[in-house]
Amino acid sequence: MAFWKMDRQSARFTALMMLLLGAVAVAVWGRARRSDSISFKEHLDDWAVTVDGEKYVFRDLAVYLAYKEQEVAEQARAYDLENPKKYWNAHTNGQFIRVAAKNAALDQAVHDIIFYDMAVQEGTGLTDAEAAFAGNQKLDFWNDLEEEGRARLGVSETELDALFERMALAQKQQQIYADRQGVDYREYNVTGSLYEEFLEEHTYQTNKRLIKRLNFGTITLE
Repeated sequence: MAFWKMDRQSARFTALMMLLLGAVAVAVWGRARRSDSISFKEHLDDWAVTVDGEKYVFRDLAVYLAYKEQEVAEQARAYDLENPKKYWNAHTNGQFIRVAAKNAALDQAVHDIIFYDMAVQEGTGLTDAEAAFAGNQKLDFWNDLEEEGRARLGVSETELDALFERMALAQKQQQIYADRQGVDYREYNVTGSLYEEFLEEHTYQTNKRLIKRLNFGTITLE
């Protein structure tokens, strides 16, 4: 009888230890996952997305990620000036805001790549006024970044000139395509009612392994 009691106590002790070890393992795994974040600057030339068979590296997406990051940072300060992290870590539609914003930036990049490629194929170009406007947008973006933010982003002003020109061409081609379809320009925005159907005509893939580890909120921000 005593032996049976001892055996039951031993089993309970073993089960308790297994639970504790399991909890510790989960905590360690979670901490390792969090510390597994990558530096954007160190992966500028690694592929980020493939659109219609063409690979694009993180350098090509720098403006989109930085723009969205600055936008969310401004919203976070308005939400809680003393503790903006509360906003970054809040949930919206079942996702952390920081994750949703990162995905939105990537979606916009894919959108613009498709329309930019269409512009190149059709020989669409920018007028002097449109090119000047794109240049002014670049200057505003660059001046809004603090010196440390520019260093963290890791791309030069010359590279940004090319990226903003591509963005401007994509926007112009979107307008041309929408006019051709006889619909409002906004219907082909990322959240537009016709864009999803349009996107199905193209193929794209994201580098989920690196994108998941990209700690959005620290690309240009401390």
